[in-house]
Amino acid sequence: MRSGAEKSILVSNIVLATGVLLLIVCFAVPALATTPLAGEKGNYRGQCRKLTKQIDHFEASILPLAISRGNQAWEHATNEQINRLWNRRADLCPAYGAQRTMLAKAADRVRRFNKFMAQAGRLALAYFTGGLSGGLGP
Repeated sequence: MRSGAEKSILVSNIVLATGVLLLIVCFAVPALATTPLAGEKGNYRGQCRKLTKQIDHFEASILPLAISRGNQAWEHATNEQINRLWNRRADLCPAYGAQRTMLAKAADRVRRFNKFMAQAGRLALAYFTGGLSGGLGP
């Protein structure tokens, strides 16, 4: 048989262990809840379909309506919403993420080509005017 002191130590250890377990559960559950879901990893097709339908709706119905009414603020807001939906879909869906990467690379190539053409135009202008145009200025 245990003495009163041993029983109180045993009870306090059980209470302490329960408290620690409760703290672990309180902090572990929210941590697990913030881990990426299947959709964040690109495995949730339903969300991809929903976003695609929303984008199609805004592009096919809402944007033409805003343009036909001549409301530039509405048109700008609709384009911004389409852009937000498009980027969200690209984040969730691997196929659309690859499309976004491809479009970003193409835009970068266009910028480099435009910069090259501007420099070539300045060189041609300097050549054909005998240097009177200022040459290779910015």
